[in-house]
Amino acid sequence: MTALDLRQLAFLSIKDPATAARILLSVPIPREALWTALALVAVLNALLFTLSNILVPAPTPMPGMFSVPLVYCVLVAGGLVLTIYALFWAGRAMGGQGTLESVMIVIVWLQALRVVAQMGVLLLLVTVPSLSVLLVFAVSLYGLYMLLHFIDQAHKFKSLGRSAGVLIAALLAIVLGLSLLISLFGGTLIGSSPYV
Repeated sequence: MTALDLRQLAFLSIKDPATAARILLSVPIPREALWTALALVAVLNALLFTLSNILVPAPTPMPGMFSVPLVYCVLVAGGLVLTIYALFWAGRAMGGQGTLESVMIVIVWLQALRVVAQMGVLLLLVTVPSLSVLLVFAVSLYGLYMLLHFIDQAHKFKSLGRSAGVLIAALLAIVLGLSLLISLFGGTLIGSSPYV
């Protein structure tokens, strides 16, 4: 795909997410290229996050962790991998026909579009801060709508209701998995004593 094709596909993803997803899924992309693309969007996400913190410092829940770009990048990449596998297995459990690669393609593409949206938010943040809040809200809502269409196409459901079910199941699985990890290793990670 050329840069022009990617730009047209980006606009189509906004205008008609289902058709854009079908076009994406019709392109044979090797798994290695998908992993590379995932790493790239994670790095870009971390760079934009760091840049926004430099330009407009804001309080974060864990300042030490989020102030290190590499740590943030690893967290984003890990979150993407968790999301891809959760959507793949939840979709399969609900009768979906998607492969790991098909789910990966749509999630990495949506994350790439999110990076572009973050650039727009960052630009507004330093010029018209009040509009940046509205853009974040709009992108979040419409991004959810796009995600449902992309899940639907990746798993060949032909039903946004089933896509929503997969998304909810995947989110619950991620939350339960993370809760289990925190309960097992949380004390060690935050340095608290297991005997307290």
